Amino acid sequence: MTDTKPFRQVYEAFRVLPYPDYPHDRELQDWNSHLLTLDGWIAGYASRIASGSMAAAEVPEVSTLVRQVGDLRRKLDEIASRLEEDRQLVEKYRSYVAALHSLISEIGALENQDHA
Repeated sequence: MTDTKPFRQVYEAFRVLPYPDYPHDRELQDWNSHLLTLDGWIAGYASRIASGSMAAAEVPEVSTLVRQVGDLRRKLDEIASRLEEDRQLVEKYRSYVAALHSLISEIGALENQDHA
């Protein structure tokens, strides 16, 4: 039997996390557009899993999504080293990306349980 409790806890924590404000820095704006795309995919899949209309095993390319969120995190670290004026915003983005990473990781864990 699939234990969905860890997924549901991470999903509920993610749902209440506000999306950070729009950045002023052009490079961070470009980065944000990639985050929005991944956020839409992952949050969409997660809401369908939570509602029971989709199984985690049906989410395409979970490992690719995990990798892409990790890539975003690394890119944010590179951008942050050059920004002074958006430091607080960068920290909010870090928290958001960490929550998104936790969410897709839990979807991956459910997927593995579904295949076991």
